[in-house]
Amino acid sequence: MVETLSRVSPLIDCGAETDERNPRITERSGLGQVNLRGNSADEGFCQAVEATLGLTLPEAGQSATAGPVTVLWLGPDEWLVVTDNGGDALVGSLGHALKGLDVAVTDVSDARAVIRLVGTTARDVLAKGCTVDLHPRVFGPGQVVQSTLAKADVILYQVTGDDLAFHIHVGRSFAEYLWWWLEDAVDH
Repeated sequence: MVETLSRVSPLIDCGAETDERNPRITERSGLGQVNLRGNSADEGFCQAVEATLGLTLPEAGQSATAGPVTVLWLGPDEWLVVTDNGGDALVGSLGHALKGLDVAVTDVSDARAVIRLVGTTARDVLAKGCTVDLHPRVFGPGQVVQSTLAKADVILYQVTGDDLAFHIHVGRSFAEYLWWWLEDAVDH
């Protein structure tokens, strides 16, 4: 008999922010996250990805968005494809489009939780535990960085088109810790 597992958020006991304080902390649950590795100098690879996702792979420190899909640059040959739809279908379509090329397409949806931090003081809260210069002249909408936040490894993404919203991708085992750290940082 096949056992069906249901996805449970690592932040289930944290609860969503309900008061009016600034900034607000919420979870972006149910996202598909696919790690994509390939050679950005390979024209065939880039064209296949563009045809499948409907966008051009972003360059260093940047993101690209088309509809429900956002691609975050993680390294010279690595991107994180994030979608509101599950990662299974995305892995299948990318795998089919990139067949025969030297690539890796891996569903990592269950590897990370995504915390959304929104508000006029969100940068100040992040600055309490992150060494990256988050000043708007340096780090703006659409930019991505891998760093640490309160000693947890994170992917920090400032939402495209929004000066006040950040998505923090953090390993599931650190998600609850980071949530509580953020709540404390907001209060102090």
